[in-house]
Amino acid sequence: MFDWIVDLFNILLDFLYKLVLSLVDMLIDSVYFILEQLLVVGKGLISLISDMLAPVDLSEYMTGFPPSVSWVLGQIGLPQALGIIITAITIRLILQLIPFVRLGS
Repeated sequence: MFDWIVDLFNILLDFLYKLVLSLVDMLIDSVYFILEQLLVVGKGLISLISDMLAPVDLSEYMTGFPPSVSWVLGQIGLPQALGIIITAITIRLILQLIPFVRLGS
């Protein structure tokens, strides 16, 4: 006579069980989503830093020099040397920004 109440209660329990499982899956997926977004931001930062550390082409800035001076500067490797120096300074500044490392050293 009251079997429909028991059936309705079992259906409700099954629904609540599936709801809890779905909520747990949604929480796990949201953690993965946040982690993925952090990795996308990190990838963008790495791309930005690698673009900043690209070799500096000084040939466009040397157009005001006489051709012989530009040739000598190119032969002694001034553009490569300046690129190395800029890269070293940038890496040092980035490493200085790591927590618990002094900025004055």
